[in-house]
Amino acid sequence: MELYKKLNISDFLYEDIICRLKRKPNDFETYLFSAMHSEHCGYMHSKNYIKDFYNKNNHKDENAGSIKIKDHHLFFKIESHNHPCAIEPYQGSMTGIGGIVRDILALNARPIALMNSIKFENTGYHFQGVVKGISDYGNSIGAATISGETIFDEAFKDLPIVNVFAAGIVKKDKIKLSKAKKDCLIVLLGSKTGVDGLNGANFASNPLDENSNRQSVQIGDPYTKNKLIEATLKINSSKNTIACQDLGASGILSSTSEMAYKGNVGIELYLEKVHTQIPNIKPSEIMLSESQERMAFAIKNTPKAIEEIEKIAREYELEYSIIGKTTNDKHYKVFYNNELLGDIELEILCNPYGYILKEGKQNKKPENKNLDLKRQFENLIQNKNFSSKAFIYEQFDQNVKARTCFSQNDNMIGIQYLKETNSFVGYIIHSALGDTAKNNVKNTFLHCYRSLVSCGIEPKGLTNCLNFSNPNYIEVQNDFLETIETLKNLSFEYKLPVVSGNVSFYNETKENKLKPVTTLAFVGCANKKNIIPFALKKDYEIYLLNPNDQTNFKIENEMKKYIFKNKYITCPIGSLGLIGTLIKKSLFYNLGFEINLENKEFYFKPYLNSYLIFIPKGQTPEKSKIPLCYIGKLVDDKIKFDNLSYDIEDIKKHYQKFGN
Repeated sequence: MELYKKLNISDFLYEDIICRLKRKPNDFETYLFSAMHSEHCGYMHSKNYIKDFYNKNNHKDENAGSIKIKDHHLFFKIESHNHPCAIEPYQGSMTGIGGIVRDILALNARPIALMNSIKFENTGYHFQGVVKGISDYGNSIGAATISGETIFDEAFKDLPIVNVFAAGIVKKDKIKLSKAKKDCLIVLLGSKTGVDGLNGANFASNPLDENSNRQSVQIGDPYTKNKLIEATLKINSSKNTIACQDLGASGILSSTSEMAYKGNVGIELYLEKVHTQIPNIKPSEIMLSESQERMAFAIKNTPKAIEEIEKIAREYELEYSIIGKTTNDKHYKVFYNNELLGDIELEILCNPYGYILKEGKQNKKPENKNLDLKRQFENLIQNKNFSSKAFIYEQFDQNVKARTCFSQNDNMIGIQYLKETNSFVGYIIHSALGDTAKNNVKNTFLHCYRSLVSCGIEPKGLTNCLNFSNPNYIEVQNDFLETIETLKNLSFEYKLPVVSGNVSFYNETKENKLKPVTTLAFVGCANKKNIIPFALKKDYEIYLLNPNDQTNFKIENEMKKYIFKNKYITCPIGSLGLIGTLIKKSLFYNLGFEINLENKEFYFKPYLNSYLIFIPKGQTPEKSKIPLCYIGKLVDDKIKFDNLSYDIEDIKKHYQKFGN
């Protein structure tokens, strides 16, 4: 079998490479193309479609995007680590966090917040490994795991979804971009390069099967990461540093080629200079290794710049190598002991073919099952997703560095105080399941938006992680196009920038193909006086804002104005419907409720386009342009609705059944 086929390069892509090169690539160059023209690095099935979101005045083609907060920028991004977590859940989740943190770090932003959206079939092998990996790594690097979501569903059998988020803060004039310039030295800082994570980009660009190699999963080291964070922030703050890029997918190859390509320069690498873990490591392995805790820099070609790197590396007990230099010819040249191994135009290496997708038939919306209210309630409280996830989130450090003000994770919102700007920032991560791709995106977007609004936080921007099965299937292409179009329309309608994102394809095994999962993370800002605390008491009266369940931007904006003006305790209605949402909120305060609705469908309908409003007994609610309907009150010991009554102690047993 020819090498390109062994490396999972299709005949079509190989012919495209030959056509553009005007020659066949040699074996070494074929290894480089196998990574850079993989779906994971090249975004071939999505890159023609993900540029159309609303993204006014943001950083283009960088490791992460940002929102501006006074004279600072908050950079944030979300990425997937699904494939690694499927075969090595512990290391997969650790290195997923490690990678997303480096994306923030590369921009000279100090990582301050982490979130995760994790999904499993059950609480078995994948779940236990991922949760422990997040805990062991996240708790060690000095960034608060401030919020998250965990979902259980049979759809995730052997296909765990692990989407991780990071945010970091940097002063506007200290941002470091990834564009190299002419006559720079290329410096590699951090752990030695080994053979862990080999061909990781290629591995993540194909379906999972019995041949999936554990060696493709990287090995994380949070203690080295701590030192790398501090060293990188110091190096990036220097005027001698021109550009920075993290070593993630495809390691040295992608980081160095992308810095040169973005800077419109060429590059020469000398692989014998790379500090490695083992002797006799192959040149292709040096290039493609995804050994963790490494950063690449383009620095000025001066003795002072070299001396500065040496001093910082020594201070933080990190190894470094000067492994190359930038040139004027826009070529990517790799040498090993004076032998030229490969010479490729960067335009060809870094800009792979982009597919044009086809739109198939629209997915049909699943039919609602007409169950009686008692059966629907029993199904609700027996659902794993109803149960409290506190036993998961309590393993994560939510308060490191003393920024966290509010992090009640079953409510999904995390709030931090930014001393740099004397303001507050709110975070939420969410994904809606079980409907059409279009409705899943819409429900996820609006739930994130409303969750921030309910805390008095103005939504400012979002990032996305789009998870799909094999992009060669017409139905997957259709779901992807529907997802992109819906998210694009919402971002423009609400004028919310989609600052960054990630697309994960090939989430499938022989037995299981992932249905589309859109994970969104929203970030917003508020001053202290605008924060709406959530503290319920007995006899608070419960109202439904917008009981007609209609929505558009005008309605959403009017509801936001009403909530911000009156600062009533508020929450949106999520995936568990009105009853499930109320139980989760009231049980936290050891309360029950009595409610009655005219429209019985609203009790369990997920994602109502409404807010629950809680107002002290005897206080007349302010008039609203949007209808406000009284539906009941909070009580001591019962949950009552539509002539059904349940003792809250019995409900607690179901709510707290995990982790005990």
